[in-house]
Amino acid sequence: MKHSRSPIINYKLLAWPFRLIAILLISTASVWLSPGEPPAANAQSTPSEIKGIVVNGTEGGVVPAGLEVLLLTVDDAAGQIIEQAPTTVNTDGIFSFGNLITSPGITSRVVANAGKFTPSVDLASVDDWSNVRLTIYDETKSLEDITLSSYVMMIPTIDARSRQAGILTVINVNNTGDMVWIPDLDDAGLTGLDLLRFNLPDGFSDLSVESELPAGNILQINTGFAMTNPIPPGEAAILMSYIIPYSGDGFEFTLKLPYGLDQLRMLLPDGGGTISGQGLGAIESVVVAENVFNSVEGNDYPAGDEIVVAFSGMPQPTILQSASDFFRGRTYVIVIIWIVGLALLGILGYAMYSSRREAVGRGIEMPDLDDLRGMDPETRRAKTAQLREMMVGELADLDDEFEAGDYEEDDYQEHRRELIRLLREFDEITSSYDRVESEPEEAESDKSESDVSTEDENSEETEK
Repeated sequence: MKHSRSPIINYKLLAWPFRLIAILLISTASVWLSPGEPPAANAQSTPSEIKGIVVNGTEGGVVPAGLEVLLLTVDDAAGQIIEQAPTTVNTDGIFSFGNLITSPGITSRVVANAGKFTPSVDLASVDDWSNVRLTIYDETKSLEDITLSSYVMMIPTIDARSRQAGILTVINVNNTGDMVWIPDLDDAGLTGLDLLRFNLPDGFSDLSVESELPAGNILQINTGFAMTNPIPPGEAAILMSYIIPYSGDGFEFTLKLPYGLDQLRMLLPDGGGTISGQGLGAIESVVVAENVFNSVEGNDYPAGDEIVVAFSGMPQPTILQSASDFFRGRTYVIVIIWIVGLALLGILGYAMYSSRREAVGRGIEMPDLDDLRGMDPETRRAKTAQLREMMVGELADLDDEFEAGDYEEDDYQEHRRELIRLLREFDEITSSYDRVESEPEEAESDKSESDVSTEDENSEETEK
């Protein structure tokens, strides 16, 4: 069986209101957007000091001694981030900053340097700078407290000419526990089942993912994608867009729910077809930004459930369209998705940026490590970490394909053993480079000791 490569998308946290988009998608009535009131001018002068406290939100958890808190000052005009000297919390978790940089166009943010999860507070949203609160959490690798409160899948655009549909999806992830979920990417036994993962319809392409979660990576695999982003307690929204082809008059999507789901909603433009599936209610017409959509809804799906959703009666190309190659390019479809889709949602003035990076896919072979020898230690360690993360992604890809039934048990175990063997061999080879660097220094030290010993022997011989 031939398997395609699995590019890894470089993920960047964007701090614009995903929750507003989720509300617009879920709404069953017209969405009215009215301009907000201008913010009231701050008549108070900028404070000269910042005081706050770091607390541990996990029951029984403590704030580590010597925990650092950073103050990042952003000069919007110059596009620079000015990092001031960090401070450490006292035994009660209290911290403070003085000698603040203040001028028009300057904003500040305090960050708790707590490891992989670094909570922060934008001081522009804080009225009282003498009572800033940062919450850290103990870490867990278990996904048992992760659930989905809502999953909204909308098809805002359909290109009948090329039989392609643009999909916009908003997922609300909820961590019901009191610990932050963080995967152990250094674990050689890490599998795709240990990551937050979502499957997508067959043949998806041009995937773009953004979220409210702290920074992490998106690992694209054949069946969808997995996330390494930390998940602190509470809700966070994930927004994705992609393109799917359909043959005939529609397509089927088997939505897998390893974490369960409280509410599912599917929307299709009026006249764009029908939606049916197990556990889904009757089709209802809803208005979103003055456009009519057909909507179906389902509720209360347990963890591990699977829902087969069928989209049928979708638009077909005309004879003239079939004879023409005009507007068949994929770029046209992408532009239509973002322009028309976001216009339907009524979100104007927000720019969406996605960055991607490609990585070597799962061929059962060791990455080329020759270039690492000539690199300086810092560059080599960064490149080594990147290659290792890519190999972990291959394990995630393999596990998801086995779960989807694409592998027999024997083939899956054989390939998995080989990937783990290569990962361990990779660790041994890259570790040896660090040892080789230290050998010249050890050899020089041995030589010096030998010279001293020889001089002592010659001295004794002369005395005799």
